[in-house]
Amino acid sequence: MKAAVFEGPEKITIHELPDPVAGPNDIVVKVSECGICGSDLHSYLEGAFISPGQVMGHEFSGPITQVGSNVQGLKIGDRVTAVPLSTCGRCPRCLEGSGHLCETGLASSVAYGLPGAFAEYVRVPDAIVGGNIHLIPDNVSYAAAALVEPLAVGLHAAKSANPGPTDTCVVIGLGSIGLNCVQMLKACGAGTVIGVDISPARLKLALELGADIVINGKEVDALATVQEITGIGAYGVGARADIVIEASGVPSLLADAISMTRAGGKLRIAALYEGVVPIDANQIVQKEMSVAGTFAYRGEFSQVLQMLSSGQVTAEPLITHTFSLDQAADAFLAQMSKDTSIKVQIAP
Repeated sequence: MKAAVFEGPEKITIHELPDPVAGPNDIVVKVSECGICGSDLHSYLEGAFISPGQVMGHEFSGPITQVGSNVQGLKIGDRVTAVPLSTCGRCPRCLEGSGHLCETGLASSVAYGLPGAFAEYVRVPDAIVGGNIHLIPDNVSYAAAALVEPLAVGLHAAKSANPGPTDTCVVIGLGSIGLNCVQMLKACGAGTVIGVDISPARLKLALELGADIVINGKEVDALATVQEITGIGAYGVGARADIVIEASGVPSLLADAISMTRAGGKLRIAALYEGVVPIDANQIVQKEMSVAGTFAYRGEFSQVLQMLSSGQVTAEPLITHTFSLDQAADAFLAQMSKDTSIKVQIAP
């Protein structure tokens, strides 16, 4: 089969690799679409999380082509998407039900240790329907199903903040994850959602996906604008947003996110950062803010598929580009162009 192989920073080439074979507990999926994630860009640019020779790609969907002898409830031809993260089932995090925080699983997950889905086929180990394998409803396309993974990230982040109908929420950074957070905050009952970015296209799409207000940080001071909307924070510092989700990965914007959050408010960090991130820790203490990272998902795949099927959330409007597998290098370049792309998918 053909696969896009990471050779080193900013170098991806197409190789012919052996077709994967399903073991007794595994399935093999013929990849229809696979999206490029923000973490993939960190890997592509810096070699973060992976080593040369790795096939990346963990946001995927497609039909099953092989089913292991021990796998139950799945058959060849079933339309599926998959949770790429593996769990050991034995570490303290797994035993407490937080398998997404497994202490060893990432090293043996699809696209991180195991071959990923920027390929014609991908093997998913230890396949369990309703666990790491999810059947796609008939009215959900493969392209949309390949966005279940980042949509689940957005849902997990929104749920962690527990928004209510009187809450004013701010999402900083309207890439794929940020836009998904906008949708999921509204779906979870948030009152007002404000989106912050510098891309007119992303700001426009945020409004289409449910944002009540958008702020172009290139044209105005975002913190000052949030102050105007929510009021100035306690003791004249910052603003009064009830919930802030930082999804940009820009260090200076994390500092703004802290200032935007009201006393007793909630800050959720859903981005990865490069280099040193300076923050005003005193504000966190004085406001007694709830600050938490939000990583991956914890059982949200099924809920996201139901939301897509019912039309409560949408996926296709986020897809701005689709490339063939042979164009994988071009696809990564397109994903890095924030003014013109949101979600770039590769369709083997």
